[in-house]
Amino acid sequence: MWVSLLVRLCLFERERLSKEMAKLEAEINKAQAKLGNESFVARAPAAVVEQEKERMAGFFASLSKMKESFAKLG
Repeated sequence: MWVSLLVRLCLFERERLSKEMAKLEAEINKAQAKLGNESFVARAPAAVVEQEKERMAGFFASLSKMKESFAKLG
């Protein structure tokens, strides 16, 4: 009984992490598209460009942690 519950919880957590990782990957793609757009980088204030770079770095860090957690679940 407990083993069955534990297996279900692991499956639920893997599914949740998969969804969160997909969201983070989408955010990373959006940030990369913005920063890859020469017009955006040229026209946006430096603070906005830096903020976007920081957001992207945060997304990468979160994604890395989630991938580690996902791997630990087996």
